[in-house]
Order: sequence, then C-alpha cells, then structure tokens
Amino acid sequence: MDAHEKNKARAAPARPAARDLLLQAASEVMSERETVDVPLADIAARADLNVALVSYYFGGKEGLLLALAKRDAATALGELDRLMGLDLPPAEKLRRHLAGVIRTFFRYPYLYRLLGALMRDATTDAAREIAEFFVVPLTLTAKELMEEGAKDGTIRPLDPTLFYLVALGACEHIFANPAILKHAHGIEHLDDALRRRYTDVVLDTLMHGYLVPKDRASS
Repeated sequence: MDAHEKNKARAAPARPAARDLLLQAASEVMSERETVDVPLADIAARADLNVALVSYYFGGKEGLLLALAKRDAATALGELDRLMGLDLPPAEKLRRHLAGVIRTFFRYPYLYRLLGALMRDATTDAAREIAEFFVVPLTLTAKELMEEGAKDGTIRPLDPTLFYLVALGACEHIFANPAILKHAHGIEHLDDALRRRYTDVVLDTLMHGYLVPKDRASS
C-alpha cells in the first residue's frame, strides 16, 4: 500500500461494530414496518451481516430485542437524569418528564410495542430486567416529583403510582397501534408536528388534573 492509499485508509470512517450495526438495523426495520415482529434474516440483511452473528452477539432474537430496548431506554434515562439535575420546581420537572416520554416513543416508534412484547412474551428474567432497568426508575422518579409537589402545594396529593399509570397510558397511546390512527382517524403518518400537538393536549389535560388551582395555591 503506497502513501496515498494509507492516507485514504486513515481518513475513511471506521465501520461500526457488528453488534451496533445489528441493533441499528433492527431499529430501522421495525420503524419502517411499524412492527416488532420482523425476521432476523431481514435485520441481518439490512446490517449487511451474517444472520448467525445475532446468536453470537445476543444469544438469539430475544437477546437482540432486549439489547435494543435497553439501548433506547438508556437514552431516555440519561435525559431524565439531566432533567432531575435542573433547578426547577417539581411540577415543571414532571411536565418536562412526560413530554420527554412522548418524545422518546416518537424517536423510537416501535419501543412501546417492543417493551410490551418483552414484558409479555419474553422469559421471566428478561421481563424482570426490563422492569428493573426502565420501568422502575421512571415510576420512582414520578413518585418523588409527585411527593415533592404535594409538599410545596403545587401538586394535588394523588396516588403517585396510579397517576403515573394514567399519565404513561396517555403518553403511549398514540404510538400503540398505527392501524388505528390510519383507519379510524385518517392519520397516515405521525410526524413531528403531530407529536408536538399531541404533547400539548396530553400535558394540558394531565396538568389540569394534577396541579392545584392557582387561587387555592396562593391562599
């Protein structure tokens, strides 16, 4: 290899690791097909890799799906950690957190269905891992914010667990079944403009349920 070829080789961007390529391929195929039920062969083909590498890196399809869910959840949890470090009232943190949940499911449109499938159909260990890694931290954070808001008089003393189940249901519902959006509501594609409008409606509805009215808060 002459000097010119060596310089070209050094300048060329490195190909991501096979494990990351498989995760990204799974994310892309699931997003495009609006389903988590995709053949491993199609994922491997998108990554331009041998399908046997799924078993090598993940131990099989369940391991791949679990790794993908954890990858995407880690992004959301990182954003939540940054939010909790801000100097903001608990009610505002809760509002931003719920907006972030909707943004996460928009960014990864298959994630809601993927989490549901793993919690429902995966082995007990995998389901427990998802719960402990993702669901429990979200629930504990919401409980903390609800309790802090109740103490400072800005959030009504609602049952934090039940409230959060209601809130998550609202945040997730628009992503649950694309066919319903299409055939019942005439929505062919969930774009960012619709995501923003949906966020506004969800937050407006929830906040009028969990915030103390201003005339009572100031008295």
